[in-house]
Amino acid sequence: MKRMIWYEWKRIWGSRLTQFAVLGCALFLAFSVFSNIRLIFETDADGQKVTGLEAVQVQKENRKEVTLDQETVDAVVDEYLAYTEDPATASDDRDLAYLSEEMYVKWYLPNLPVLHLIDGAYRAYPEQRNDPMRDVFLQSRGKDFSEARKERVWENLENAVSLGEITEEEADWWDTKDDAVGEMSYVYNRAWWEIINSASLTILVMLVVCIGTAPVFAGEYQSKCDSLLLSMRYGKSRLILAKLTSSFLFTTVVYWGCMGLFTGIYLAVLGTDGWNLPVQALGENVSISYDLTSIQACGLVLAMGYVLTLGLAGVVLLLSSLMKNPYGVVITSVLFLCVPLFLSLNEGGYVWKHLLGLLPEKIADFGFWSYMVYRIGGLTVTWPAAAMIVNGVCAVLLSGLAYGFFRRHQVNK
Repeated sequence: MKRMIWYEWKRIWGSRLTQFAVLGCALFLAFSVFSNIRLIFETDADGQKVTGLEAVQVQKENRKEVTLDQETVDAVVDEYLAYTEDPATASDDRDLAYLSEEMYVKWYLPNLPVLHLIDGAYRAYPEQRNDPMRDVFLQSRGKDFSEARKERVWENLENAVSLGEITEEEADWWDTKDDAVGEMSYVYNRAWWEIINSASLTILVMLVVCIGTAPVFAGEYQSKCDSLLLSMRYGKSRLILAKLTSSFLFTTVVYWGCMGLFTGIYLAVLGTDGWNLPVQALGENVSISYDLTSIQACGLVLAMGYVLTLGLAGVVLLLSSLMKNPYGVVITSVLFLCVPLFLSLNEGGYVWKHLLGLLPEKIADFGFWSYMVYRIGGLTVTWPAAAMIVNGVCAVLLSGLAYGFFRRHQVNK
């Protein structure tokens, strides 16, 4: 059996198209990392805009760890408002947050992520949507930060209900789940933010998997070797299992190899700072109700991408067992992968949104700010959990169907 798996493994990797696809995917992901790093910009202590690694270094120096307990929140709000009221540090320029240019550069910009977190908790929608931060702080001065954050969570839940994303019962479930979110804090966390917000690049790895696994069965039909293989002693049993095993092994190696390279470069260049930061601070969205740290959120996104890629591999293997030409499998698989990308989760009703969300490629639309959940009887699970369960089961069932179709098909037809 091991020799069969090894032989099928070499056949998959023996394709020039597969080799170029894997190499191209790895190079593109590495290029994406370095391109994103070059686009990072920051204002240094002299008021000069810097980019790339220099900007990263400025962020590391400026963004120190802050725990947003009530005492700290009140102190930050009072300090900011004091600067806007003192003639020596204030201005009438809204673009400078009503601060002097010097104070804007030396105090406001280094503290901007923390100010955004506080502002996000205190800013009521839609009443204060366009109000400047100063006015929001003036109206909310001394207000309980945790209570204000909870109000923002409920506002977003009500909006999700009105959009048909969740039901009122599911909103109550999220409200209870949100109680587990602890005290907020902030520190430099650029690497984790970049990794989590690049989940859409998993689509590229899925495309490589389509190319690599498409010929597994269809290639035998095309070369007319199916009749020979199925007449062998283990042709209808171990050989097919070896093909399926090598396909999922290929999927695993390609996914973790490419995404490991992608993640590793980010962490090596930008650092691991902020690994224990609450996920709410990553996108400065205080209304996120997932009780996760940065490293846990990153692990969940990567695990979700892997299982969804396995689900797609199951689809490709089933198509390969049904179609007589590998190129037809590739084209059909790519259409299956690409067409749903143009279907919006913001349109359609409750059932449409939830069915669409289970497709592998919809990892591109996932974000921790989404409240979409799935209910099975009395069990309620989050979007990532439901997508992984469904795609994991599909990977097993569809590969089982591929096994049966290839084993029983009529040869020499």
